[in-house]
Amino acid sequence: MIGRILVDESSRDTERLDYLYERHIVPTLQLMAPSIERLVASGRMAPVPMDVLFFAVIPPVSGMVDGPLERRLGRPEPASSRHLTDTAEALATLVVNGLLATGAQQGR
Repeated sequence: MIGRILVDESSRDTERLDYLYERHIVPTLQLMAPSIERLVASGRMAPVPMDVLFFAVIPPVSGMVDGPLERRLGRPEPASSRHLTDTAEALATLVVNGLLATGAQQGR
């Protein structure tokens, strides 16, 4: 639900976007920032602008909530909780491995 609200509201420069940014996006980024800074400092991850990082990490969640599109892309209906868990883990692995592989290549 939050993903859909963010997608819808992020296309409009309104007070609602300000609210979502201040109450949801900024706290999420504040939680992520120390881990990202440690990974960059250790050479395990290349420096990535925060907007790029945000859009690499947060939108894959929409793959968990966009039912009609996911069915067209081949997700079984109804998707079992195990299937959704596997999908979430695959998305997380893809994002993390991609981010860390970039840093590993530049750090050599």
